[in-house]
Amino acid sequence: MQDLDLTSIAKKNLSLTMDLSKALKAGYYQALYPEIGVPVYDAFSIPENAAYPYVIISNITTNEIQNADCKRFNAEVTVDIVTGFTRPTGMDQALDIAGDIDDIINPMDMDDINITAYGWRVGETRLNSSNSVQLRTGEYWIYRNIRTYFHIVVPFD
Repeated sequence: MQDLDLTSIAKKNLSLTMDLSKALKAGYYQALYPEIGVPVYDAFSIPENAAYPYVIISNITTNEIQNADCKRFNAEVTVDIVTGFTRPTGMDQALDIAGDIDDIINPMDMDDINITAYGWRVGETRLNSSNSVQLRTGEYWIYRNIRTYFHIVVPFD
């Protein structure tokens, strides 16, 4: 992931507030990798020969909610944990990685991911859903744990 060049953005007279989807993606990458010990990819950047396990930041959805006091955004980020084995044993590994991700993205101390460098502040986080899929493809059993996190995000001054 490339670093954000704030100087060049300022020279182009653009807002220094990064698009919320991009800010969340950058925040997730910085929070998760290398902390969880497996590669983290964008859904469209998985190398063809990627080794299992890995994590995909597969979908980010944002909705603006405007009220009398300020703008705020509801955001959902989907994280896909993918493991592959020659026998059907990947569930435990995927769930262990999921626990590591939960400890970072949705910790018990409620210390949300920090995206203030991109002009945003996460005010609330919760796990919205967790789904599991197991399938066989060729010689591999693929186990996926797909987790969606909900965030309330506000512009950061």
